[in-house]
Amino acid sequence: MPLSINTKGTAAKIVSEKILHKRYVTVWNRTTQFDDGRVIDWDIVGHDTSYPTFVIVFIFNTTTKTTTLIKEYAQGSNEIKYTCPAGAYDRKKHKSILEAARHEMSEEAHLKDGEWINLLPEGYTEDGISELKWSKNRFIPFLCLNPVKDDSPMERDAEECIEIVENVSIESLKQSITRAEMMLTAVQTTWMALEYLKSHDFY
Repeated sequence: MPLSINTKGTAAKIVSEKILHKRYVTVWNRTTQFDDGRVIDWDIVGHDTSYPTFVIVFIFNTTTKTTTLIKEYAQGSNEIKYTCPAGAYDRKKHKSILEAARHEMSEEAHLKDGEWINLLPEGYTEDGISELKWSKNRFIPFLCLNPVKDDSPMERDAEECIEIVENVSIESLKQSITRAEMMLTAVQTTWMALEYLKSHDFY
């Protein structure tokens, strides 16, 4: 029986789920059952919050045809990689998913305002896009057009190690992806943003 694409988190029956470890991230033992009867135990990793888990923002200046990226320390791989401003959607801090995106762009790229576009495909689950095969996290990708400098940016988290990279051309952006220098959620968001920009004749 051919497999059908499923982006709603309902591809297999979840029989049970138990937390094995919880600190900044949570590890669950999840038991699932496939349609053919197989029952499998998995290690699932993520944040123990409601969906969507986090936001990510692709920035574009329609006059210069450039983006602003950040270089950020990735603790899992112990690397410095390119990415887009991103962070958790905290219901205690943020009134909406858009406010979370605005806060992250201010904190990490020191930019504010602009025109905002939610890049989720029409009819896609509002829970967001799955982060990784073995991750429970989901994210909302945003495009922000023509933000301006934030002279009073929001404070970054103490553990963040970030450098802002301005005026990145589309060609340089694509080269960074081809050289495997960009985090995967940023690659997904970048692709969706570039397709939007191209379809609207922005570049």
